[in-house]
Amino acid sequence: MSEALLEIEGLDAWYADSHVLFGVGLEVRQGQGVALLGRNGAGKSTLLKSVMDAGPRAVGRIELAGRPLAGLPTEKRARLGLMLVPEDRRIFPHLTVAQNLELAAHAAPRGVTALSVAEICKRFPMIAPLIERQGYQLSGGQQQLVAVARGVVARPRLMLLDEPAEGLAPLIVQELAEEVRRIREREGAALLLAEQNVSFARHCTDYVYLLDSGRVVFSGSWPEFDARPELKTRYLAV
Repeated sequence: MSEALLEIEGLDAWYADSHVLFGVGLEVRQGQGVALLGRNGAGKSTLLKSVMDAGPRAVGRIELAGRPLAGLPTEKRARLGLMLVPEDRRIFPHLTVAQNLELAAHAAPRGVTALSVAEICKRFPMIAPLIERQGYQLSGGQQQLVAVARGVVARPRLMLLDEPAEGLAPLIVQELAEEVRRIREREGAALLLAEQNVSFARHCTDYVYLLDSGRVVFSGSWPEFDARPELKTRYLAV
């Protein structure tokens, strides 16, 4: 069995006085795909942002390949091979798609050659026709595609994807799921995916954590998750 890449233990997180995560623990192994399921407000985005030091105040043990991340700012975590694609995309509106992608190359860890714009276009063919458009000229779905592609540029060790399927047409969701899986296989990258689209998450990942009200209520393989249909009814049904 591969070694743990990301280890989280006893993680609590707050926004101001609002306590969002309560003693969360999880693990992502080298090259593994892990889905983080839960309704809106369950704490999925807060967990990803806590790993990147991207907003919430977090207390607990977070280690990447055995290295504690406590006290490290976001940019240094990125240099260690972490990459977060946030739910709100954050495409630079007055830069072209090509420029957005080129900027991402600066986050590549030392010794890693970032992917070129041409290589990204080969991997994400739907982006090629958009390459000279500025960020504000893109639809929400197009921005989502660019955000995911931009996250891949630096060839991270661990991708943190926050609701990447949201707002995308079903055909694009399917193509994106295929590409995320190919990236995992080709680059050996691990994935921690926060998602409500169970079908998308299933295609991209091997293991499941289910969050409810900031606590882990289930962890296991997809067959183990499927063997407990009450989990969907209780924690995922709207």
